[in-house]
Amino acid sequence: MESIAVSEARKYLITYLREKEYTNETNYPWRKGWEFVVYHSFRVESYVMKILKGEKQKISSEEVELLRTAAILHDIGRFDDRQQHAKIGAEIVESWLDKNYKISSQIKDVEKLLYMIETHSNKDNYEDDFCCKVLKDADILDEIGVLSIFMAANRVDNNSPFFFNQLLDRVRNFEIDFCNRKMLKLKTSTAKGILKKKKDFIVLFTNQLEDELDGGDIVLNLINKNE
Repeated sequence: MESIAVSEARKYLITYLREKEYTNETNYPWRKGWEFVVYHSFRVESYVMKILKGEKQKISSEEVELLRTAAILHDIGRFDDRQQHAKIGAEIVESWLDKNYKISSQIKDVEKLLYMIETHSNKDNYEDDFCCKVLKDADILDEIGVLSIFMAANRVDNNSPFFFNQLLDRVRNFEIDFCNRKMLKLKTSTAKGILKKKKDFIVLFTNQLEDELDGGDIVLNLINKNE
């Protein structure tokens, strides 16, 4: 059963974001709507629980609920200012809690909740607090794996007869390296294990796609010679 804070955080996230949208998102059209941020936030919460389940370090039930609440609300400021959304998000949540004592009184450490939200984007900074590590790792893990392949497909020419060749190049030359770079930012062993499985899948995908495109290089070379 969810705590009051977690349940109310879900409701507030949806209420606050409803009908908001990005006007300058061009690469990934599904990110334009407010629903995307809600879905992303709930997925991050799910990764939080997966990481906690796998880690040896155990925390209290109150801290678990604090982490879940932070995960749900960490991107609430995303439409207000994309670059400063973490800081603004903390301010939005602080204002909400100031006006709702019934909810804030159920949160063990409001200051820590706000700190986790405000600092979640600083993935390169050293972090001593275990809960902050988990939230940052959970945020990194989302949209990597199967989702990143779909994202890569949106960065190549969908009208090209060589779409799949371009997709292979994009995934192999960018997405795999992206996984490697993100691995260096992860703080928990469980998150690293999850990302390794995601990377292994992407590598398997590229190998299979390359096998299915066998012969394509000959076509490309012939076309280029005759241009």
